[in-house]
Amino acid sequence: MIYLDHSATTPVDQAQKELILRLMFDDFGNPSSLHKLGVNSEKYLKKSRAQISKALGVNEKEILFTSGGTESNNFAIQGAIPKSKKGRLITSTFEHPSVLKCVEQMAKKEFDAHFIKIDCDGFIDLNELEITLSQETVLVSIMHINNEIGTIQPIEEIGQMIYNFNQAHNTKIIYHVDAVQSFGKLRVNVKKAHIDLLSFSAHKINGLKGIGGLYVREGVTLMSLLYGGGQEKGSRPGTENICGIASLGAATESTFQNLETNYEHVKNLKSTMLSYLETHCNAFEINGTISDRTSPYILNVSFRGIKGEVLLHTLEMHSIYVSTGSACSSKKKSYSHVLEAMALDDERLEGAIRISFSKMNTLEEVIKASEIICKEVKSLRSIIKRM
Repeated sequence: MIYLDHSATTPVDQAQKELILRLMFDDFGNPSSLHKLGVNSEKYLKKSRAQISKALGVNEKEILFTSGGTESNNFAIQGAIPKSKKGRLITSTFEHPSVLKCVEQMAKKEFDAHFIKIDCDGFIDLNELEITLSQETVLVSIMHINNEIGTIQPIEEIGQMIYNFNQAHNTKIIYHVDAVQSFGKLRVNVKKAHIDLLSFSAHKINGLKGIGGLYVREGVTLMSLLYGGGQEKGSRPGTENICGIASLGAATESTFQNLETNYEHVKNLKSTMLSYLETHCNAFEINGTISDRTSPYILNVSFRGIKGEVLLHTLEMHSIYVSTGSACSSKKKSYSHVLEAMALDDERLEGAIRISFSKMNTLEEVIKASEIICKEVKSLRSIIKRM
């Protein structure tokens, strides 16, 4: 098997096996319990919070645990704005559905939603963002690395822009960054970037599914979306998922310790595949751009004259796994909203596939996958010509 869909999810690191089994069958106590089992569980909770806060360079009390990226994004956008307050929400046209749909729903509640356009390479229009900021703006939400094409938005520049506006107009615009695809892959200085809220998830960095987190800058108040106990300082009630939380902490520590090494390894994998495609595959186009402004973990390409879904299932027959877009929306029979936002033509939209790498992929795997992709593209085009 050659797995090249790591932006959708990643396998759990084998190094976590002992930890997970211990938490499932031995240290399974409720961290709110006063007895020994509860106290032991609480230690894992505190350790994970410490591991994540160290990786981000923030205070432990600024980390909240959630069920994943979708909840973190919803919590950030809905929780940061008092119910009695109305105003402008700013995001972009190619955010993750958990941001887009959340903002769209809030627009139905009399919020003024503004969606910043992106250019043909997948970058937001900073001039439009600057013009759109107003004294009525309450929140700006921008994705750091796009989950489909890998473009890296200039979150520090955006943060400075918002900070300067707040200073000049005595406003308190909240700045949220969806870092689900960048957490553990790019270092983020949340203080320098003036980020108020930052979302992340375990299963994108070889942790368990169903667990994520939210960095909440000290001084920012979040209203709970749920009612119940006092867990997570009352912000997110419910018995903590200790097994998932410990997995997130372990994955974070491991990933951040090896971040630069992993980055260079994956950069080489992507470069190798691109070089092979350029030499052996005709009529393919890169969706986005190839530069330091794009993540090496993601490659989105279109093969004209071929349906991406057909190529996906053809590769699957060789046990090669890729995707045609975000796993959160891939079963819907429509084009990618990200690629549509880039104003690509229909043939290019139809022929797009996303290949996403990880530290676990080898050079040999990528070379073999490249050979089979080019072989099957030629075969499919030959069949189509005869039809």
